[in-house]
Amino acid sequence: MGLSFFRQRKQDVSEAQELLFKWPYVGLITFSITTLNFLITYNLQGTTVKYVYFYIIDLVTTYLIITFYAYGIQILNRKAPLHGDFVKRVTYQFTLHTLGVVIFSILINEFLDHLFFKGERLSLSFQFYTQDTVLALVFTLLFHCLYLGLYLLSVKKPPQEEGIKKIKVFKGMAHKLVDLNDIVCIYTSLGNTYVVDGRYNRFVSEKTLGEFEELVSQRFFRANRQFLVTLAIIDSYKSVANGKVEISLNTNSIGDLNRSIYVSRSKASSFRSWLKKG
Repeated sequence: MGLSFFRQRKQDVSEAQELLFKWPYVGLITFSITTLNFLITYNLQGTTVKYVYFYIIDLVTTYLIITFYAYGIQILNRKAPLHGDFVKRVTYQFTLHTLGVVIFSILINEFLDHLFFKGERLSLSFQFYTQDTVLALVFTLLFHCLYLGLYLLSVKKPPQEEGIKKIKVFKGMAHKLVDLNDIVCIYTSLGNTYVVDGRYNRFVSEKTLGEFEELVSQRFFRANRQFLVTLAIIDSYKSVANGKVEISLNTNSIGDLNRSIYVSRSKASSFRSWLKKG
């Protein structure tokens, strides 16, 4: 599928709006939009076999437009993530991204029309530019609203910092309760999940890193598949090759706690936004 770039986050924190670009949802969306647009555009009285041909071409066209839309979202997620400056991102999405999708819609329709129908179906027609293009704009804006709405629904309110919220951990054979506000790092190693508190005591937890991510506040950043870190444990950071960020940690002689960890290029912008909030 042309949208495989979203699959790389399969084991990462899932975002509800990404479902729009995965099967079977992208197929259902393509079918629904094409069918609705087809019913609006054509008078199906006296339908002939040519309309089946038209419908197949329209399915391909809609899928290509959704693919283009998704690649635009990928670029926006990297350059102006939603969890960064939300207003800036929404502005870009409703202006530049919308314009790009509408222009692409016009170009791909014109191209396929000339390729399969010698430009006789809709090319440069008044109906196409006053009806199909307007519909493309409306569907794009509706898709924006759906995408942003799913994002807002998926945003979790951070746990209250006030009060005591503790989790059960293990130190050897002993059970212990650790205050979440006292934790500076959570990481996995050799299949175990470890919790490090502000005094650099290390404990074992039964919870997975994903479960902790649901539990902790925005003090924590998911650096990669192995680490949830706070500012308290970060010594320094720097940009390295391929757009990644290298973070140096204060390990305080904890043996299997890496001194350096890496934030991927796709998450580098989110990491810098998180630093500003801290």
